[in-house]
Amino acid sequence: GVEGDALKQAARDYEAQTGVHINIAEFPYANLFEKELVDLNAKTGAYDLIMLDDPWFPRFASADVLTDLKPFYEKRGQTGPDDDFVPNSLALCRHPYQTGALYALPYVGNSQLFFYRKDVFQKHALKEPATWDEVLAATKIIHERESNGAPGGGKMYGYVMRAAQGNAAVADFMPIFWAFGAEMFDASGRPSVNSAEGIAALKFMLELGKYAPPGYASFNADDVSAHLLQGTAAMSINWPAWISSFSDSAKSKVTGQMAFTVMPGAKNPGRAEIGNWLIAIPRDARNAEAAFDFLVWATSREQMKQSALRGNPPTRKSIFTDAEMVAKFPAYPSQLRSLDNSRPRPRTPLWNEIENSFGIFLSKANSGELSAEDAMNQANAEIVKIIERGK
Repeated sequence: GVEGDALKQAARDYEAQTGVHINIAEFPYANLFEKELVDLNAKTGAYDLIMLDDPWFPRFASADVLTDLKPFYEKRGQTGPDDDFVPNSLALCRHPYQTGALYALPYVGNSQLFFYRKDVFQKHALKEPATWDEVLAATKIIHERESNGAPGGGKMYGYVMRAAQGNAAVADFMPIFWAFGAEMFDASGRPSVNSAEGIAALKFMLELGKYAPPGYASFNADDVSAHLLQGTAAMSINWPAWISSFSDSAKSKVTGQMAFTVMPGAKNPGRAEIGNWLIAIPRDARNAEAAFDFLVWATSREQMKQSALRGNPPTRKSIFTDAEMVAKFPAYPSQLRSLDNSRPRPRTPLWNEIENSFGIFLSKANSGELSAEDAMNQANAEIVKIIERGK
């Protein structure tokens, strides 16, 4: 993807500058987590650097297969990374979260945004939604009044979301779940998705689903984005990687009409799910010093600006506020606000299993197979089992 492409170009630039050759191995996202975990646990030393999706980080850090970066900084007369990194991005690279040792640096600063059609909102005198209740009210109005409002005269749906089993359903649900005051775990660490707040959040998601395109319970990112780009849906949660498509007339029938803002709130202020790509040095890396030099160079302000120009959201504040970059990427102020108000997925080594299981029950509720109560009760019981097995 765009993350890997930018890194490959950075590696070529680095070789041209330093003569150091970096060989990049690419693997599909679907099996990257397993591949990296198997390789690092086998202690082969095959890789000097690895790229991690941030929810995977606790699993790797707790398995003691990553290198603490502090000694490398100290050897160079520094205490650690500079303070230009977005705090929420850098916090993901520490184990334990926020406070522990630094085992990675953040390379791609993804955080969810709320996408909505500004032209449709203006047409119906609707204001940018600040709460989920306002989202639902706008959804109903658009659903009723835009029965032939899509380009070419088809129906425009008020809302579209991902509710396919696994990560897709969970990612689109978490901002609603958190806004309603729900938490995955209670204060003592026990699973609590079936709290009153959790069930209310899922009931709300199902209410939104009444105004979504048929079959949304099996939608992934491409399905959601297709509806937004074709003008057949007016609102959604989505990721910054899709923003550029809305100014490309070859991809979008609604060029220049999509607005991007932060997550709506409810009982709690709106919080986006953060989804950064991190780069770490495996504990058994054969060229750790050279790897650290490249890591610091690739995440430097100048190089991250190059990565951002290639389409990757940065993790440095100065790039989000750079006038030249804001002119090129007008959503940057919203993206920075989203990152600053984002939340990570629970920092547990078992998150992959928990998310996969939780997403199955969320999807079943959205497809009508389970009620909100049954879905959340069954999900909670399953998460309890996953944690027991993981002990």
